[in-house]
Amino acid sequence: MTQPPLLRSVSLRTDQVVRIGPLTLRIASDQADFPALRYFSRAARMPVATVPDVELWCLSEADPGLPADTTARALNFASGYYVTDHFGPPVRMSTSGNRIVLVGDHLERLVWPYIVKYLLLRHTATTGGLFLKAAALAVGDGATLVVGRGGAGKSVLVTGLCRNGATYITNSHVVLADGAVQGVASTMRMRPGPWLDQAATTAALDPSERLVDPYDVFPHHAGAAMPLRAVWIADFRAPGEHDVQQLAPDEAAGIVEQFGFGLNVYRLEEDLLDLCGGDYRAFSTQYGRMRAQLLAAVANCPTYRVRSDVQLTAHRDQLLQLLCDGGTS
Repeated sequence: MTQPPLLRSVSLRTDQVVRIGPLTLRIASDQADFPALRYFSRAARMPVATVPDVELWCLSEADPGLPADTTARALNFASGYYVTDHFGPPVRMSTSGNRIVLVGDHLERLVWPYIVKYLLLRHTATTGGLFLKAAALAVGDGATLVVGRGGAGKSVLVTGLCRNGATYITNSHVVLADGAVQGVASTMRMRPGPWLDQAATTAALDPSERLVDPYDVFPHHAGAAMPLRAVWIADFRAPGEHDVQQLAPDEAAGIVEQFGFGLNVYRLEEDLLDLCGGDYRAFSTQYGRMRAQLLAAVANCPTYRVRSDVQLTAHRDQLLQLLCDGGTS
């Protein structure tokens, strides 16, 4: 791919196109083996000739001197404030069309934690879809979303079921459009435990976690989006427990809105406002559309609170049966 004129002098040591759900993203860096690529599954890597939808240039050694953006996020980056409560050295962000350039050190801290989420928000704000923080798996021809707070056991639940009959879709990011689920092919960040084969993992940026490529260990769905059939709220509390309760739509809606709605969970409201040109009324229209779509999705399928130790065979079999039934029993 021809380099943009202002960046011809940059010597690239990493240049890879990856798929993030409905988008293709070129990640280019002057750093060899750019660590951010660890967070994308091998299944996300696209052929060399792929023309990307978006380009991300992460430069630490060469500074092309591009003007910084004036968005709220770019101003935060320049002060060393990244996203939510994550801080680091100052970073300059420059955007032109579908090219984003970051200049600074340790830029891998921004690619998955922020850029991927921002691009999914931007895409869904433009196309009318919805970006969710959720895992997804399937049995048959329908997808089940798994939502929950950090540490609620989403990854362990998905791992246990996908090793025993379910089909893996995604572990963390979902695009929901027209009632269908499309996942993002990321690696899984997991804490050590009996559910984790250490030999099949690599080190994560967070030293307390390991990375697992689910496409190496599970049957996976890599095709078109799948119809949404059910929503589970993961709520693991203690070993040996098994309690599955169906929730009323209004109960489920509040939980999913706060723990699954990407705009809320990842604090992307400033980004959406900037995408709306700073127009609060346009922001309100977009937010209202997204929220209505979220509430309709929850209202139109059964939602369960799943509090289960999936390491126990009997519990796992009951959950697999619930998946087989499409969440209707």
